[in-house]
Amino acid sequence: MAAKKVDALEERLEGEMNQIKETVEERISSMEGQVADLRDMMKKMLEFQTQLAASDAKGPEAKNTNSEIHREEEEISL
Repeated sequence: MAAKKVDALEERLEGEMNQIKETVEERISSMEGQVADLRDMMKKMLEFQTQLAASDAKGPEAKNTNSEIHREEEEISL
């Protein structure tokens, strides 16, 4: 009788451990996606900052040209 109880407890624990493992894997996967999204956003911010610094170095005329190009890109992406 005690052996049956031990077996039942082992099965229950195994099921709970599998459920915990699945939950942890799902959360890690979700976090990996969020990190990838954050990485992409940071790359875009750095690209924008680089473009802005380059246009600052070229002067006000370059800013207007870059702004027009950026607006055209936004219109195309919409």
